[in-house]
Amino acid sequence: MKKLIESQQYRQALDLVNRQRSICDQITFNLALKACTKLNDYQYGIRIHQQLSLEALENPFIQTSLIHFYMQCHDIDQAHKIFSTIKNKTASMYGAMFKGYISNNMPEKVTELFEKISIEINEVVITMLFNACAKLCNSHTIKIGRDTLNRLPTSFLRHSILVNSAIDMLMKFGDVNRAEVLFEKIKKKDIVTYGAMMQGYVTNNLSEKALDLFEKISMKPNEVLSTIVFNACASLSNEKAVQLGKKIFDEMPKGYLNNIVLVTSAIDMFMKFGEIESAEYLFSQIKQKNSYSYGAMMQGYVKNNLSEKALDLFEKIPMKPTDVLYTIVYNACASLSNEKAVQLGKKIFDEMPKGYLDNIVLVTSVMHMFMKFGEIEIAEDLFSKIKQHSPYTYGVMIHGYKTHQEPQKCLSLFEQMKKENLTIDEAICVALVGACSQIGIRSICQNIVRQIALPQSKIYVQNALIDMWGKSGDIDQAKQIFQSISQPEIITYNSMINAYARNGMGYEAINLYNKIPENIRDKISHICVLNACSHSGLIDQAQMIFNKIDKKSEEIVTTMIDCLSRMAMFDQAQQLIDDYEKSNSPYLIMYSAILSGARNHRHIALSEEIFNQMRLLFPNEKSALISASVLLSNTYSSLGNDQQVEAIRMDRIKELGKNVKVGVSWTEVNGQLVRFQAHDRSHPQSDKIYAELERLSNELREHGHEYDSTWVTRPLKTEETIESALCGHSEKLAIAFNFIQYPRPSFIQITKNLRVCGDCHRATKLIAKIRQCEIIVRDANRIHHFHTNGQCSCQDHF
Repeated sequence: MKKLIESQQYRQALDLVNRQRSICDQITFNLALKACTKLNDYQYGIRIHQQLSLEALENPFIQTSLIHFYMQCHDIDQAHKIFSTIKNKTASMYGAMFKGYISNNMPEKVTELFEKISIEINEVVITMLFNACAKLCNSHTIKIGRDTLNRLPTSFLRHSILVNSAIDMLMKFGDVNRAEVLFEKIKKKDIVTYGAMMQGYVTNNLSEKALDLFEKISMKPNEVLSTIVFNACASLSNEKAVQLGKKIFDEMPKGYLNNIVLVTSAIDMFMKFGEIESAEYLFSQIKQKNSYSYGAMMQGYVKNNLSEKALDLFEKIPMKPTDVLYTIVYNACASLSNEKAVQLGKKIFDEMPKGYLDNIVLVTSVMHMFMKFGEIEIAEDLFSKIKQHSPYTYGVMIHGYKTHQEPQKCLSLFEQMKKENLTIDEAICVALVGACSQIGIRSICQNIVRQIALPQSKIYVQNALIDMWGKSGDIDQAKQIFQSISQPEIITYNSMINAYARNGMGYEAINLYNKIPENIRDKISHICVLNACSHSGLIDQAQMIFNKIDKKSEEIVTTMIDCLSRMAMFDQAQQLIDDYEKSNSPYLIMYSAILSGARNHRHIALSEEIFNQMRLLFPNEKSALISASVLLSNTYSSLGNDQQVEAIRMDRIKELGKNVKVGVSWTEVNGQLVRFQAHDRSHPQSDKIYAELERLSNELREHGHEYDSTWVTRPLKTEETIESALCGHSEKLAIAFNFIQYPRPSFIQITKNLRVCGDCHRATKLIAKIRQCEIIVRDANRIHHFHTNGQCSCQDHF
């Protein structure tokens, strides 16, 4: 019987018990229980248990074997019942309970039971305790693990399994230094000890140390050690790691390729190295693929921007997908966001098991996917169903809202996070800075920056802050950050030049552009400086810069066309288009730039010509054609041709639909961000707002302002006048709302989603002067600083 057990012939051992049951003693039954445990044969084990005599049930060896058996068969209650009835418990019994709790993923029960132990414990029990503490890693178990380790005599260092579990525990605690001290105390280190240290280094993002230690090992690496090396090399993916990873892989015995865990880690490593073909070859050699090997391949494809391949592979998986595979496929769909990805992502989501909400990583990946699809309401619904939120779930929603230009919702979630006392991590902080950039109101930016812990020494954070302050009209703050950077990168230069451009500081933008080392200037640098010239009317400087650019991308050419069109240099602008199209397909934005310039200069013939060309060249670009028809309509309106305006409007509705962007403005009052739509009467203080508008209108007329009917771009309603139509523009409502506050403000800031109309621009200059109030308005194109002397920073280049 014993020989059968030792040779792992468990079923034959049980058959022998069946044949010789009448002469079986306690030793035989104990061996039979061990066979049942190995086979997970629950029914046979119960029969043996029922046949045991009262004397046998008092045998501590049989009691321990029964605990092992029931734990292995997941009958924890029965194991606990047997254990609780034993009066004289041994260390082996505690060890059996501990091992059972760990194998059944109940490590917290180990620490609970450990605190009740009243007998002397052995190294097996302590090893199990350390394993449980390593799995839990909370403040309570960290204390138990450390205290127990401190009390151990040095003689325990002879037990390599215990020491290895202690090293693993300390590494899981993040106590790397103490693990290193313990490691150095071991006189005879085995390969498992080295593996525990190396795995600990990898877990603590110290893969360099793992590889350094590996190179000191004199013995040949086994499969476990090779797997750890591959994981370390994958996490680093630098030149040294690539060389070592390939060397170990090439030198390892071919038999290692039968170890699917090792092969999966090798696939992950090659994918991290960008060696797709090597990973694909390895994957093809796996005879029995599992969810981990499929996951490694799919994740590798996603990381290497081959999400199409990830989706193709997912559709070939024969087994039921795990939560990890679902998460990867959602990430692949999100990264693609094309028609196939949208259909597949939605289909998989509809077929998901109901319990998916319990997996926070999975549900977060679903939210991310729907945000990328633009299905914001579905993402919001999922978010609302999550019972226990984390910074990760909030982060996905905040990033999604920022992507879809909904910064107010970003700030609203930030307030919720504060109420829930959740950690605002670095990624969320940077996303909030991005949301503030979109809002573009200085007081909001100041308030958020004060509340978040930004690592301001990091260059990407500094770049984000320069962009934010530039877009909120605080050029001094942007400049201060820029000047504090000793080694600006190209993004830093570009952010600062763009800040100058938006704020009408063309000369400053050119000066900084000229200071950029020529070897790091990029396409964005050229676009930003040309845009600065365009917004400041610096046409000669723009042409000089443009002529020196070797590689003129479509965006660079478009920016130059915009610059020429703003200065009514339409022949030169058209020539650029003609030259570009000699070797390239027509580019829609170039035509939009000329059309915008033609509208500004009321050039009706050119407007008609460009619009007709756009309809011919870009018939499927509905959104762009709607915007173009509005510009053409505005051109006719500026010349007083109301009949043609109406004809274009009717044609637009018939051909393209009514999808015309509504003017919206935001302003901040008393810490609150307030939104106004054109002719908005939804605000609770609307009566006061419109009364203030009337007062402002009277003051404007008294100071010689005449409302310009050419900026009324739609038919007037019966009860409307030119004055009421223009006074209903969203930025004028925002200005009036500020002026009904007490005390009356000396500074107002507004962000608008559309370009400021000519009438609002002239009126705001006058309002700033009459009310002696600095007003900043950021529109779709630039930032206007209206000063109390009645002048605007744009010098009317808008």
